[in-house]
Amino acid sequence: MQPLESIQQPLSVDGHVVTLWHEIPEASIASTSELAVLLRQLHRLPIPTDFDVPVLNPFVRLNEHLKAAESELSPSDRDFLANRLEELKVDYASVSDGLRVCVIHGDANRKNAIRGSDSRAVLLDLERFSIGPRQWDLVVPAVYQRLGWYSDSEYAAFVEAYGWDVRSWSGFETYTALREFRMTAWLLSRLTREPRLRNEAANRLASLREPDAPRSWTPGT
Repeated sequence: MQPLESIQQPLSVDGHVVTLWHEIPEASIASTSELAVLLRQLHRLPIPTDFDVPVLNPFVRLNEHLKAAESELSPSDRDFLANRLEELKVDYASVSDGLRVCVIHGDANRKNAIRGSDSRAVLLDLERFSIGPRQWDLVVPAVYQRLGWYSDSEYAAFVEAYGWDVRSWSGFETYTALREFRMTAWLLSRLTREPRLRNEAANRLASLREPDAPRSWTPGT
């Protein structure tokens, strides 16, 4: 997205920090190849030196999500998730050690890249914009392909446009496991107010317990 240039930003309105952006006309979800081009361009940008960009925290809000779901989980599930989270912290640190970092989006899912009627694609939702390994962005489309949310051809288009397939990286399974954990924890945190999600939550929990089993997750939940 592009901020509005004609106004000095950010603004303070009733105690809230506000920014203004150009509207994307007649927006629709971008293709996987368009997403790949945007990420490739982003990852090639120099790391800013005139303002601070936060360092990626891949575990942000996970404890809060699990806490919110406590009343919906069995003691066995609570113990499993707590132990798995600690394992993932160790595994993530191990495979991330020494990786080159760059500017990343932080949440490069399919809803965060749109195309306007002018055929220009842009990235949205910069809440997780940070400095981190590019693999963190690239693993999202790979997870979507694994879940069947992207077809093989859609993922192939992403890889061709970006120029590298993250699945060939030795740390791929660790990043995939952490992404799936995040997706599950976020869903669990919604159970108290959206009980309709209980079947999907149980399905995802079963998948986390069986890493090599086929996945059949419902998108958009």
